[in-house]
Amino acid sequence: MRPRVINFRSAAIAAALFFVSACSWGASPGSTATSPRIVLNADTPRPTIDVVDVPAPALIELGTLDTREQWAEVLKISVGPDQPAMLGQYAIEDGRIRFTPMFPLDRGRQYHVAFMPPGGQAVTAAVGLPAADTTPTTLVSHVYPSGDVVPENLLRLYVHFSAPMGSRGGLDFVKLFDDAGKEVVDPFLPLDAEFWNDDRTRYTVFFDPGRQKRGIPVIESMGRSLTEGKSYTLVVDSAWRDGNGLPLKSTYKRTFKVGPADERPLDPKAWKIFPPTANAISPLRIVFPEPLDHGLLLRALGVLGVNRRPMEGEVKVSADETEWSFTPAEAWAPGAYNVLAFASLEDLAGNRIGRAFEVDQFDRTDSSSEPERTLIPFTVR
Repeated sequence: MRPRVINFRSAAIAAALFFVSACSWGASPGSTATSPRIVLNADTPRPTIDVVDVPAPALIELGTLDTREQWAEVLKISVGPDQPAMLGQYAIEDGRIRFTPMFPLDRGRQYHVAFMPPGGQAVTAAVGLPAADTTPTTLVSHVYPSGDVVPENLLRLYVHFSAPMGSRGGLDFVKLFDDAGKEVVDPFLPLDAEFWNDDRTRYTVFFDPGRQKRGIPVIESMGRSLTEGKSYTLVVDSAWRDGNGLPLKSTYKRTFKVGPADERPLDPKAWKIFPPTANAISPLRIVFPEPLDHGLLLRALGVLGVNRRPMEGEVKVSADETEWSFTPAEAWAPGAYNVLAFASLEDLAGNRIGRAFEVDQFDRTDSSSEPERTLIPFTVR
């Protein structure tokens, strides 16, 4: 049933009808008619305050009211019995009287409602939305890379949250401390843009890549953000606000060790491929000799089927990012397949297939171009 917004007629007609039909408002002595009730309706985009179980003749009479001031004499919503009526829209909808406030109702506040039909018995109630939950529930669910040892030239960290975060960036809340408890000065790259995933549950922190490269005297005097042989503690401050404006449930801390810098390009020939069994929905597994970038493993590796088209399936990354598996949506048919590795695939230090991060593409002396993708064949039997 479509809402019927009240068509106001003259106040004189309304008043006459009110008094002529006053006896129809209330139940006669000994009757079992239902009395009007005041309810809070939170099922609409903007919660409303409704009066239900109003007799049909009364609804007809109320449809003759002319102004909001007249309506407020019959149905008054306020923050207290002696306070002025709130502004809003009155309507008769689905057999009930509905008040939609001009401004949203405040959570945790009780509103005084008085329904005072002429000739009928007044009905009052206090209604309100429950107070917003101010107990923090969002926390850091994981940080990648997840291994205990990272290369000295680590390029990025992925901070995952259990729920969407707010719009503010994270560099004010992500700190790095050395094994002496001293904060590392400016270890991360300050960026104008914030690197969030679509639902704001993953935040990417970049180590300053300039400090990771060698051969730049000014940068070398600063030193790398991480030093081989040392331990560091990553701290994500609980003051970081989530999508509901609440702080994190707790401060996150994680300690890791730093190993040698990784300056070698990726070599797919060193990958161990474990083909699945034909006519079964079993995973294809690939084991890498070193951890690869978690975020890129989820989108820069795939499988081409026997028809040379990309296959649909589920990807999982495990064993501290040294293992990748693909489970197809349908059983494997016998035949020749290919693992598809896009050029964007990187290890923890930003090295790619056939190109180390230390080698600047613009300074390369060879005439070969970096392949857009690499195919690694395997057979399903």
